[in-house]
Amino acid sequence: MLEGRITLFGIPFSIYNGQQLYRVSCDLLEEPALYTVFFVMGEQCIRLAEAKNLQKNIERICWVPGDSAVQSIIPKRYRHIAEDFSIRRYILEMCEYATDMGLDVCILMDDEAGLKTVFDNIRKVYPYLQLHGWSFEKARTSENIVNEINSVAPEILILGVNSGELRHYVERGRWMTNARLCICVGEGLLDEMTKKKKWFHNITMSRTLKRRLHKYSKREQKE
Repeated sequence: MLEGRITLFGIPFSIYNGQQLYRVSCDLLEEPALYTVFFVMGEQCIRLAEAKNLQKNIERICWVPGDSAVQSIIPKRYRHIAEDFSIRRYILEMCEYATDMGLDVCILMDDEAGLKTVFDNIRKVYPYLQLHGWSFEKARTSENIVNEINSVAPEILILGVNSGELRHYVERGRWMTNARLCICVGEGLLDEMTKKKKWFHNITMSRTLKRRLHKYSKREQKE
């Protein structure tokens, strides 16, 4: 396999192309333990590095570069692998696998509009998929969300929520749910499905990450 591993901001990234991550994800669905695939966006790197509760469960989390800002700080020998990737294509492939295997898929989004967009995009391609969805906009508490998820007991849970909710859920709520594979896509999936361009944001974030990575590395060396 051509995948690699690199630690940035204390996060052990796995560098896969789309087909490699798809195969790894299918294998994880066969495991008895709960696993998480986490697409890390540029603005999340520092905060995730400081998330101690996530670090405790690090062996069950597959960290993947989520946008071009994070890809830009990966060593050049791995960069072409990471760039050959689409969150949308990966999610649709996982939904195809779920359809073939008769698995349940749940989607959790920030609001009803985002949920409808993602839900409709997936349903259009896979009309017979056992698909369920909720949003934080309608849920009164995180406990309600956890209960809703557990009532379905999905094999795959797709989290398309903002970085604050995402970190909170993965730190505290993930291990209360019974979803076998949790896929954290943040806003990346919705951005791709709506063809939202974030070039300027990603270029600016890339420069910021390179500066912060240099400072972070120097701090780690001192410690």
